[in-house]
Amino acid sequence: MDVNTPLGVVHLAGFDQKPDHRSVIFAILSDYAGVPVTASDVEESKENTRPRFPKLDFDVNWTHSQGYCVLAYGERGSLGRLCLGVDLERYSPKRLHLAERFFSPEEAALVNGLEGETAEQEFFKLWCRKEAFYKCVGGDFFEGTLRRDMQKNPLEISSGKVHFVDLDGSAVGAPVKAALCLAVSG
Repeated sequence: MDVNTPLGVVHLAGFDQKPDHRSVIFAILSDYAGVPVTASDVEESKENTRPRFPKLDFDVNWTHSQGYCVLAYGERGSLGRLCLGVDLERYSPKRLHLAERFFSPEEAALVNGLEGETAEQEFFKLWCRKEAFYKCVGGDFFEGTLRRDMQKNPLEISSGKVHFVDLDGSAVGAPVKAALCLAVSG
């Protein structure tokens, strides 16, 4: 699936996580890039857990939830002008109480003012935005991202703007009701 964003096209691919989601990711990236992509091409560290592929000329990010994986990757040649973050979260009313604990006061008030499925959808839209934002721009998730109000789109940050594309998980074939968010920055 191709998603048009204010900063360029982003490709999304959804697939079952098992038995080995990384081999599927490498196969998709190999096919798209026209060169073999393997586990040895991924750079990850404790300081920067965001996966990087130095030999590719586009950014890559992925997420998984409840046995389903979503891969996001930019247009060829977009590395340096397009940074990605993606998150998929299965709906669950049991998690709505987390809004009071982790969301900004404005977000918590919004979610608490809604009922039923509408509250669930808003909660998970905001949660996915937080996760995708963190994957896109980094920083400290618990100190810098969770309490940040994610209702605006685009969201202003010191280095520019982060744009969100909010989707339903069914857009990429997720077998469960889920929220999906793509975050892009330059």
